[in-house]
Order: sequence, then C-alpha cells, then structure tokens
Amino acid sequence: MKKTLLVGIIGLLALAGCTESQEKKDQKSAELQQSQYAASQPVPMYDWSLERHLVTELYNARNLRAVTHSVWRSNTGMIEGDCASIGFGIPFDTSLTNPLSAVKYASAGERYVVEQAEPNGIFASKNTSATWVMCSSETGTIEPVYIESKVTTYPYSVNVNYSTNRVIKSGKSSVIITVDG
Repeated sequence: MKKTLLVGIIGLLALAGCTESQEKKDQKSAELQQSQYAASQPVPMYDWSLERHLVTELYNARNLRAVTHSVWRSNTGMIEGDCASIGFGIPFDTSLTNPLSAVKYASAGERYVVEQAEPNGIFASKNTSATWVMCSSETGTIEPVYIESKVTTYPYSVNVNYSTNRVIKSGKSSVIITVDG
C-alpha cells in the first residue's frame, strides 16, 4: 500500500514537472518568435509623430476659452437639449487631486502604482459617461449643467432642429488645429 502511494505521488510530481516543463517550452518558443520579429520587423523609430502632434494640439485647444455648442442625446439618439457653451465637456468625476493612492507590493519590493495627472493638471475620469457642460447664459456667465446622456460639443455654432433630430453647422470654428510637421 505504501509502495503504491509512493509510486502515485512520484507519478503526480512527474506530471507536474511535465506541465511546468511544457510551460517553459511554450514561453521559450514565444520569446524566440518575438526575437525573430524584433530582428526582421523592428519597431520603427520616428523623428516626428502626427498623432502625438494632434493630441498635443488638442490639449492646447482644450485649454483655450473656446466658444462651443453642446448637444446631448438620449440612448436612442433623440436630441434632449443643447446650449451655447464654453470649452469642451468635462467628465463628471474628473478630479483635481489623484484619486488613487500609492500601493506597496511587498512581494516585489518597494514598488508603487500612482496615476499621473493629465498635462492640463487634472485626473481624467475613466469611470463615467456623465458630463459637466459649461453652458453660456445670456448674461455671459457660465452655468454648469450635469448631463448623463451622450454629449457632443462642436467648436462652432450650430442650429439644432428638434423636429428632425438634426444638428447643422451654422458658423465658423473657434478652434483650429494646424499640422506643422
């Protein structure tokens, strides 16, 4: 009985060793494939990036006091409301301070995960579709409106037709992004 149990345990250990050995083989195979790709198809290096330039210009445009027009729609696409606005929508749970706290990984040493602020100094939301729209009043003041529907903010004036559920551009853009590359 003891001999059978011992043989069974040894067999299980051997099988566990095979599984680990196969995992290592798979890992080595994947690493070999990646090194082949790196040699024959290296990651390109660029002196300039159009996409990075456009994102930089978008941050610059968002930091202006741009005259905009915001329209919000229901989940079925019907226009629910609109207003002349300033700037672009701000996600509801955007923070001025870091919403995450440092986490120490005891098993990996002194490592922390801390989120960085966006270049405009805020911590953008990743959790909500609700939006603050900064509507302009007739007196020139800003009226923050909380909206849970989908919001589209246009960098130009628009005519909103609630009967046909259409938005039509009616003015020139207050925000222009140039490509100087």
